[in-house]
Amino acid sequence: MNFIDTHAHLSDFVANGTLPEVLNRARKNNVARIITCSTTPSEWILYRDLCKEHSDILSWEIGIHPTEIKPDDDLALDALSSFFIDSQTAPVAIGEIGLDFYRMTGSPAENDAIKNRQIEIFRRQLRIANDLDCKICVHARDAVRESIDIISQENVNFSNVVFHCFSGTNQELKELNALGARASFTGVITYKNAAPMRENMISQGLQKLMFETDCPYLAPMPLRGKQNEPANIPLTASFAAKEFGISIVDMARITTENAFSFFCLR
Repeated sequence: MNFIDTHAHLSDFVANGTLPEVLNRARKNNVARIITCSTTPSEWILYRDLCKEHSDILSWEIGIHPTEIKPDDDLALDALSSFFIDSQTAPVAIGEIGLDFYRMTGSPAENDAIKNRQIEIFRRQLRIANDLDCKICVHARDAVRESIDIISQENVNFSNVVFHCFSGTNQELKELNALGARASFTGVITYKNAAPMRENMISQGLQKLMFETDCPYLAPMPLRGKQNEPANIPLTASFAAKEFGISIVDMARITTENAFSFFCLR
């Protein structure tokens, strides 16, 4: 029985020296693969080298998160596709990329400038993904509708797209699924006040279901409020198995097969 964490952030564990312990706990909890996601260009070489060192358990995504965009990131994007040249160390997706219109606290003009810059960088990364025909991990906070529209405008194959930690409406998820995309779900599904997210998970069904920690955030119950890590994926999967009325063994098998198929993992 194996599990896959399809979206993790490991840089904090690297910084505080705990990554070896985190990976060992994951292995002991039957987490067979962890996909670590970039947010800034400064993480690209870090994650590439980590995946080379821990190839038995780690894969990675390359991209620029919408809230982490810097003025010189256009130059970094010029080099992004070069990381796909070596198939042994290539990312499994471009991510996480997208739009984040939450907590826009500036003036209307300032907010519009931020949104426009996010859209510019999002479009550019989508075009790179199109050129490479690779998977795409989308971050869309208070911007699901806008993200869907931009992906459509860029003629992206939606079957290559996953919206991580999906927080949109059920109608938006049905639209994404109809287009061929999918959503992945975090430990938030275990929270008492997360009924809409559980409904989304069940509505999407088992055929596209994947789990993620989004660690070090969003620890599942009963660990809510504590630092999250990949070893906690079985807690989320066990809760979801009860929601679907299937065994944890079947849930592990289905979601592992889904993740391996979607990300073309070996």
